[in-house]
Amino acid sequence: MPAVEIDVPLVRLDELGHPAPPTTELRLRCLGVPDSARGRLTSVGTVLVEDDDAAVDAIVLSTRLAPDELAAAERQLAEVGRPTIVLAHTGAERLAVQLVEAGADAIVGEGNEEALLGLVNPDRSPNTLLTSYERRFGSDSASSRGLDPATGLLDRGTFERRIATLGDADDEPRVAFVKILSDRWSTPEADPVVAVQRRRLATALSHLVTTTRSELYATSHGEFGLVGPTLSPHDMQRLGRQIGEIVSTFRDRGLPLRAVIGHAGPESTTDPEQLLELARRAVEVAVADGSTGVLGAEDLSLGVSTTTELEVVVRMLDQVEPLLPEGRGHGERVGRVSAELARLRGWSPGAVARARLAGHLHDVGRAGLPTAAVGGPGELTGELLEAWRTFPTRSASMLRLTAGAAVAAAVQSQRERWDGNGFPEGIRSTDIPDAARLLAVAHAIDEITAEGASSATLASRLAERSGTELDPELVDTALDNLTALLHARLG
Repeated sequence: MPAVEIDVPLVRLDELGHPAPPTTELRLRCLGVPDSARGRLTSVGTVLVEDDDAAVDAIVLSTRLAPDELAAAERQLAEVGRPTIVLAHTGAERLAVQLVEAGADAIVGEGNEEALLGLVNPDRSPNTLLTSYERRFGSDSASSRGLDPATGLLDRGTFERRIATLGDADDEPRVAFVKILSDRWSTPEADPVVAVQRRRLATALSHLVTTTRSELYATSHGEFGLVGPTLSPHDMQRLGRQIGEIVSTFRDRGLPLRAVIGHAGPESTTDPEQLLELARRAVEVAVADGSTGVLGAEDLSLGVSTTTELEVVVRMLDQVEPLLPEGRGHGERVGRVSAELARLRGWSPGAVARARLAGHLHDVGRAGLPTAAVGGPGELTGELLEAWRTFPTRSASMLRLTAGAAVAAAVQSQRERWDGNGFPEGIRSTDIPDAARLLAVAHAIDEITAEGASSATLASRLAERSGTELDPELVDTALDNLTALLHARLG
């Protein structure tokens, strides 16, 4: 029988989700990195070097290192002549911030070790930080106080106050989020049928959790919060399965409705804010996983690494923003203005998302600077002024591995000027990346407005900077749409 030739299309491994091989060999010296993380590093072709004196591309310092060894490594960070990357595990965000302030160059979440390939492969386009950023900041997080009108349950503000009250009494509860996996159930303007079902489901779940001496709250559209003062992890798993069974008795487009649950308790942390955060991150990972029904903070999958990275950079901003002239919330406001200006310019959804991320995180490089240099040039001279001028480059270094080259380029060039008199490189005009020029305009809007300037004064001062400091076309767009941009700034 003659052979039959079959035309089989070529399939690229990277299109199947496999990481692209590095362009050159990546050599790392690992300190305190657990075996599981070492295995993930070697699986993508990394060479782990044990010799202290051998040449390496970077040192990877794990937050799991023994405390005395970690303290010794922290003291030596400023003297290390090679890039140092912090590999942060869940719950170690504060420690990761501390290491960056001591001299580390970037953070990668444990489980996202593949991001380190960016050290030798500049063409990588990671989106892990952007993905977790959009989950956290992509929708309005403000909550009303009192009762939720859609369900009749107490609302998110009451939920958070209840957890804080229990924490103040040293009675740490179990905290959980129940997320309904339906866009129809998650919209604020639900159709009449869903609105009735939503209230019925809230009643049914409330009756169930009461039998375990727990409390149910409405934390968002299509999401419930649960406080269980006496629930163990085993109790929560059992209760979670019962919640899933009740939810499945309701219908979504003819199919059983589904929910996922993320929870955290005293075995993870005794800090009320940390309980809330770990429970929220657990439900995010459960949603992303798609096959997990109930997920506890102690059993978080490797997917949580991306939220770990985001938590570290947000904590950095929390520390530096009070020292800025614009005050707390500056980054988030600049992010919102950047996104709105990008939309007005007709940028793609992906570019808009990256612009918002860059705007929000553009100041992370100020973490670790001398305190006197954090706030800005002002009266700074000498070494303090030179230290302040390094923050754009520091920001880019911290974000490149997890946010990608485009975001890093935007924050790297945020202080360049249209006339070429900026820094760190002194580039000018359209040689400055588009996103950096846009970020500069968004920054100016928040800077001027934070000083208490009126809309008329803001317009006048933007016009004065046009063609010298700022891109004139972007300033024209801003002036034509100032009301929309100021509305976006307020969130």
